[in-house]
Amino acid sequence: MPHRFAPIFDHHSHVSLYAALQGCLDLSTCANPAAALRLMRALPEDRLSLVRGWHSGRLPLSEADLAGLPPLLLVNFSLHGLRLSPGAAEMLQDTDSELVARHADPGWCERNLDRLLVLYGRTAGLTPAKLEAWIQSLEATGTGAVEDLLLTGDAAWRVMRASRWADRMPWWTVPVIFEALPAEAKAECAGLKVFTDGALGARTAALAEPFLDGTPGLLLHTDEGLRQALAALHPHGKALAIHAIGDRAIGQALGALEDLDRQGLRFPLVRLEHLQFITEAQARRARDLGLVLSMQPNFTSDSVDYGDRLGPDMLARNNPFRMLIDRVGFRPGRDLIFGSDGMPHGLAYAARWSLFPPHEGQRLSLTELLAGYGPAPGDLPALELAIDETAREVRLVGGLR
Repeated sequence: MPHRFAPIFDHHSHVSLYAALQGCLDLSTCANPAAALRLMRALPEDRLSLVRGWHSGRLPLSEADLAGLPPLLLVNFSLHGLRLSPGAAEMLQDTDSELVARHADPGWCERNLDRLLVLYGRTAGLTPAKLEAWIQSLEATGTGAVEDLLLTGDAAWRVMRASRWADRMPWWTVPVIFEALPAEAKAECAGLKVFTDGALGARTAALAEPFLDGTPGLLLHTDEGLRQALAALHPHGKALAIHAIGDRAIGQALGALEDLDRQGLRFPLVRLEHLQFITEAQARRARDLGLVLSMQPNFTSDSVDYGDRLGPDMLARNNPFRMLIDRVGFRPGRDLIFGSDGMPHGLAYAARWSLFPPHEGQRLSLTELLAGYGPAPGDLPALELAIDETAREVRLVGGLR
């Protein structure tokens, strides 16, 4: 029997970037590198193209593969990390020589992620038509509102605020972009975002143990550097969102926040984003600080997808929802909220991995999952979710109209 639900509120995506990427070549459904290369070879030779959805584990590409391609930016599925074809490097040499020289350095990419996301958005270009098409694609997944966790700039803000979804797309951004916005946009900004580590796809998440290939992951700040960076944001009076995937990054963020708390420097709201490898001790510290955990149930699939780079113990530690809810006391919809990061959007994929996870500690009930997303504002029609226990599959029945 189908389960009825109100359209969800996705608390973590990238509206201004993902909407701009509409129409760009997407490799996420390519079965093998040969198929991806065939598609990329058909791109224009006379201009720079952006290619998205590249999963480095599923679609390994050599320098020789890239050498035969048109000018393109090949962006990792996680948005952390990129490759340039030789033609793209030649086109960008005069305008961004540092990018050309250092784009293969994961540390440089992570420390310049805000700059790269702006480049991606500028290369793709956000238009009202693209945003409307993207909104329609969200509606088809049962999503009725979404937060942009990194507005890419003033031009994107102007397109978004003119949209029919303007009141259903609260947005955050990084400090360097916030400082360049007009006063009206600054007033509308929901909060400021800080990165502390990278991503699993790029092997730059700061985990307690190295990846299987020996890569240690990456902390983007020293302990003191992060404390100073957060303290510098306090005068803005904005909420704070801190990206931290690995337990080393989570521990560093908690240490900085505890130090600021002792000094009386408190933010209106602090969200920790992702937290895939949070420990029980860290969860208790976060609870004591009154933090909100913003997580992605769909990332439970990483425990299958990243068996090539994480050992069995780490795969089992990913997304420990039962520990957070049952032992530490976080409450879905109150201090534990859910988003998708656009990988992918919608309730069906998240429900599949929540109801039928590879590890029992990752399980969420449908009630918990829906509470963590929460309903989108407005009088929107209810939807239905069909759950097949035998096949361990979930699908959305219909979408918003």
